[in-house]
Amino acid sequence: MNHSAPRPISRRIRRCGVSSLDAGLLLPDRSPRSPGWRGFTLSLLAVTLIAAVLVSPASAAKPQRLSTDTTDTSTTTDSSTTTDRPRGKKSTSSTSTDTDVATSDVYEPATALGSMYNVVDQIGARTLWKHGFTGQGVDVAVIDTGVSPVPALSDPDKVVAVVDLSFEAHVPEATYLDFNGHGTHTTGIIAGRAPGAEAATAGPEDFLGVAPDAGIVSVKVGDNSGAVDVSQVIAAIDWVVQHRNTDGLNIRVINLSYGTDSSQDYRIDPLARAVENAWDHGIVVVAASGNDGWNNATGGMTNPAFDPYVIAVGAAEATSRGMTIPKWASAGDYSSIDDDGRIVNYWQDGYTGRLPDVVAPGAHIDSLRVPGSRIDIEHPEGYVTEQIFRGSGTSQAAAVVSGAAALLLSHRPELTPDQVKALLRDTANPIPNWGEAYQGKGLIDVTAAATATPSNATQAWERSTGLGSLEAARGTQHVVLEGAVLEGEITAWGDPWDAEAWLETSTLGASWTGASWTGASWTGASWTGASWTGASWTGASWTGASWTGASWTGASWTGASWTGASWTGASWTGASWTGASWTGASWTGASWTGASWS
Repeated sequence: MNHSAPRPISRRIRRCGVSSLDAGLLLPDRSPRSPGWRGFTLSLLAVTLIAAVLVSPASAAKPQRLSTDTTDTSTTTDSSTTTDRPRGKKSTSSTSTDTDVATSDVYEPATALGSMYNVVDQIGARTLWKHGFTGQGVDVAVIDTGVSPVPALSDPDKVVAVVDLSFEAHVPEATYLDFNGHGTHTTGIIAGRAPGAEAATAGPEDFLGVAPDAGIVSVKVGDNSGAVDVSQVIAAIDWVVQHRNTDGLNIRVINLSYGTDSSQDYRIDPLARAVENAWDHGIVVVAASGNDGWNNATGGMTNPAFDPYVIAVGAAEATSRGMTIPKWASAGDYSSIDDDGRIVNYWQDGYTGRLPDVVAPGAHIDSLRVPGSRIDIEHPEGYVTEQIFRGSGTSQAAAVVSGAAALLLSHRPELTPDQVKALLRDTANPIPNWGEAYQGKGLIDVTAAATATPSNATQAWERSTGLGSLEAARGTQHVVLEGAVLEGEITAWGDPWDAEAWLETSTLGASWTGASWTGASWTGASWTGASWTGASWTGASWTGASWTGASWTGASWTGASWTGASWTGASWTGASWTGASWTGASWTGASWTGASWS
């Protein structure tokens, strides 16, 4: 079905929030990537329950390109017994349940449907592994709450660069590190790798992400509570575009497990423009569709997932009866309005709304745990083992697709973002009894995508100008600090938003000058030649840190203000990850109104 440019209609309110300020960057000292390039090792912190010996990955066998007639495809799942959703009926639940998750005193990843061992088979990735394609040579930028040096992210050449654009950039104990837990969880899904594990021979006990040999560029924008403003996410995307090939990096994928409830037309939205610019520079952008549930009346696609160029990812859930769609996963626009003012439903000709492109496993996903992180302390029900934590959301589903995109690009590096998207859509397997509004084209099959020829691979949607409102891009919620609300055409560091000036430099991939973004200085940031070779996470300590109602006493975010509000001594308490759940538990408590980590 050929659709004209989508016209987002009214959208559900999303909750949760966010903000990032000062920046920092560390890059490895390395020459352009080759089999012998020198990487760097992340030294682990002395953290209770975490200890690991860094093991260099064994040399991989030379990859053999898959033929287009291969019959070794992904594991198929049983047909779902779920009936089609009644049209027009609204779900009353926005969180997943654990009715299909087996409980045991002993964790058995071979039988846990949400273990990465099984997720890899659910999307057909293991076949590519067996042919030698494991994400090697591809870097994935994860714009999230940072990463922490847990064992499965500590192999040489795993975390190849880190950037801190968050409020914690000047807190020595937290710079670059993930004290929330969300970023490490999603990163593990994308490219985690247990020390010494090899994809070709790994067993159920070996933790491996979807693309275990891909490099990770961690762009931290969220603090320990998840706080980040949309202006910081735009800045992060711009940084990735400008530094995609810096010092041997090869950033081909951006993972955005993030979204706002903005109803601003994507054709003028600045966040939409930022992701389109990344796309135009050869970077596949994967965006979570949201966790607002089956809302047939208005749809629930988030910003920037509602931009038609990016890969918008919904969540699927593996059950003993086969794949289904969890109740908390956002559906697309159920209907749109045509030029004559008529309502057109998504299955009818003339529909111009936005649907998810594909779905991927996103329920009860077992990924990397950060001991002592905020989610670890506040949500002990997500604990699985000393190294594994269980979470649900389109955040996790987006991470699966980002890993799949890295696999495709390691196998076929010549692919354009449009081709990657077309391949994943064209080869997806529809989940029985679910309409396209809930699953897009269906569950991804990365092996089938790797051997197919993309059709209709050149997208021609109307472009975003980016000249709309920054305030509207935030949606209905805002970051609030001690009564001061970040609102209007003001960035997170208190500067007026100049859309035209930003658009010009962003389009050229030149919005960053040293440590300044569109003229705003990120004091203390190091952008040039910082080396991580042999570097450790100096100054970072988790021991004794408690994140429940965490307060950075004495921390000073000087120079940043929102209409007079000073960051000195700022205290961030709580965050609401609406819709998402950790083993079925909702993120209750203090709610950050604004952007949402999906």
